Amino acid sequence: MCWNQGSGGRSRRMDKEKKQKPEKKDASASRLTETGRKIERYRTAGLVSIQVILMLVVFFQVNYLSCRRHTTWDLTQNRRFTLSDTSKNFLGSLRGEVNIVMAFLGTSDLYADVKGLISEYDRIGRDSVSAEFLDLSRSRSRLSELQDKHRLQFNRNQIVILGANDRIKTIPAEELVTRDANTGRILEFRGEDVLTAALLEVTEQQQRKIYLISGDRRADELVPIAAQLQPLTNAQNARLESLNLEGRTDIPEDADVLFFAGNSSDITERELELLKSYFDERKGGLMVLLDPRASTPNLNSLLREHGVAPNPDRVLSVVNIPGVAEKRTYEVPVALMPGTGPTRDLPAMTMRLVEQTQSIAVLYQDDLLISENVHPQPLMIAGNGFWGETDFQSDEVSYNPDVDTGQPEPVFVAASVEKGLPGDPEFREGSSRLVVVGNPAVISPDGNTSKVGADFIMAALNWTMNREELIGISPRNPTAFTLNISAADFGMLQTLMIFVLPLVALIVGAFVWIRRRA
Repeated sequence: MCWNQGSGGRSRRMDKEKKQKPEKKDASASRLTETGRKIERYRTAGLVSIQVILMLVVFFQVNYLSCRRHTTWDLTQNRRFTLSDTSKNFLGSLRGEVNIVMAFLGTSDLYADVKGLISEYDRIGRDSVSAEFLDLSRSRSRLSELQDKHRLQFNRNQIVILGANDRIKTIPAEELVTRDANTGRILEFRGEDVLTAALLEVTEQQQRKIYLISGDRRADELVPIAAQLQPLTNAQNARLESLNLEGRTDIPEDADVLFFAGNSSDITERELELLKSYFDERKGGLMVLLDPRASTPNLNSLLREHGVAPNPDRVLSVVNIPGVAEKRTYEVPVALMPGTGPTRDLPAMTMRLVEQTQSIAVLYQDDLLISENVHPQPLMIAGNGFWGETDFQSDEVSYNPDVDTGQPEPVFVAASVEKGLPGDPEFREGSSRLVVVGNPAVISPDGNTSKVGADFIMAALNWTMNREELIGISPRNPTAFTLNISAADFGMLQTLMIFVLPLVALIVGAFVWIRRRA
């Protein structure tokens, strides 16, 4: 009996212990589970915090980059808000700050175009250009402040450019466009030309001067050439004037470039000495368009002395058609060559040289010239199938490798020369520059100068004036396009839009509805 009670007591104690052990295990497991949940919550909170921080960093980085490195796209039909290479290069080279103030009425028909263009100048100019847009009817306090500070009058739509040293240029709105005299409709938007020229005027120390050498070229040819050059030079703050070397004892002190536009007579020995002094001592610029029909031994000697020798030939090609007599052509397709000269930013552009052209021997690997710090470089190369023919006056021509130029050697028709002081290969003391073309009609007397031809001439002139920042493709002025529609065609278009198109849409919709119902 006692044994049974004792064993029963032990059994009860064992059962109690067994019950307590699971409870302890459950409590321990519960504590572990709670700890694991806390760790998991902390880890989740940490991950969320890191994600939020990373999102904020990315957000601010994107906003910073969008402000400092943003890109715009010009989707207008004429790309009127896209600046040319010339303006971009100039804006990138600006030193100092320029403020462009646009003071227009919001109702002006030019408001949107002018504001978009100035905004592009502001974007590309970065810290050098700041733009301010004022409404003539609303921004009166700011306009009064500018009036008092700069003595300006804001009584019309205009742009005011404020440069350093109180240099100010005011541009009336109507100078930005060309309008039809009868209807007042805008024919051409010249905003970029005018703005870039104004910026040059307020930032350069003085206006550049280009002298067009009159020589003996006929006035009826020289006048249209000057008429085509004038707007090009004005757009880049350069002034074009004529100059006759006959009887002169010196070259004008303000001459930056002397331009020989296909002169038909040679210079005299005295004039040759003037040019040498101007080129070598004053480091002036020379731009020479050669007329192959003219005899110019003195001018040619100056060119040969600097490694660019005009050849006594004509660049031509012969077209053979079966059953037809061979036909020679003097209209030469040329490509602009890349390099460090005036064609630096005009790579692989092509054009055609009309009239007759002579080839030019370019001694760009001559050791003697290099030792004298004279560096000629070819600028234009004739197309395949063209060569420099010396016997061009004969009835039948063919390439003769003994006397003709080309095949397989390249045929150069334009070249540049940069000349520095001996022992100054980096041109730290300055340099003299010249450009020569073996064709007189790059600027056509007929007024048919190509866009590439005009860009090349202005690039060459700017290069000779040591204004590399203005070398590039010039602005293209957007023009208005008018589609003339007769009354009958206009009526047909109205019928098509008002009746036919809605009827077609109704029929298609009914057909689809019937098919779905079926």
